[in-house]
Amino acid sequence: MSNHGIALRRSAACLAGVFFLSACVTNPDGSTRLDDRATGALVGAAAGCALATATGHNCLVGAAVGAAVGLMVGWYFESKKVADASQLNAEYKKRGQAVPRNEVRPAKFDTVVRAGAPESDGQREVKVTSNTDLIGYGDKAPEVTQKYALYDENNKLVDEKTERVASVDGAGRYETNSKFKLPASAKGKKYTVKTTLLADNKTYKENSYKVTLLDDVILVAMAD
Repeated sequence: MSNHGIALRRSAACLAGVFFLSACVTNPDGSTRLDDRATGALVGAAAGCALATATGHNCLVGAAVGAAVGLMVGWYFESKKVADASQLNAEYKKRGQAVPRNEVRPAKFDTVVRAGAPESDGQREVKVTSNTDLIGYGDKAPEVTQKYALYDENNKLVDEKTERVASVDGAGRYETNSKFKLPASAKGKKYTVKTTLLADNKTYKENSYKVTLLDDVILVAMAD
């Protein structure tokens, strides 16, 4: 390999390093971890450089493009309990719905998708908020996880992520918030956002939405 090629590869590594340093996040216990977006950037940069080199193009340019694509989806997730067991069980009893005596199980899973304000670079944030109702009595709560998936207009999977709803300690209402960004290049394209609730690894319900990025708004509609 020529000295010029080596220099370009080093520059590509530095570019990925910039993403790495800018995307480290701090955990609640003070430790740090690599944000998922940085992982995508590193993989994207490496793949971009390799592809560009194989086709006779500039490694550095390929790495920059690859890193940008890798950062297209950076999931953020948080969960919290917003109503306790006694409150929620009483609410369902009042409606005339039977509340399990010896187990805690899902009774409802709703999702709302909202769009944030456009950013200067044309990106648009999409926020996914879900509320899960767990009702019943018992010492053991199910392990609740939520799966997110983003599909392009050809129904090809762009990215997916599964998170454990960490705040579950029994019956109650739990709220989860997740968000990701669509790049400016997504304008005019239709994406599908799917959220799935699982209790003890069994699917309870899936919610699906169509998201379209226009010039100044994002259209959100329930998928068929």
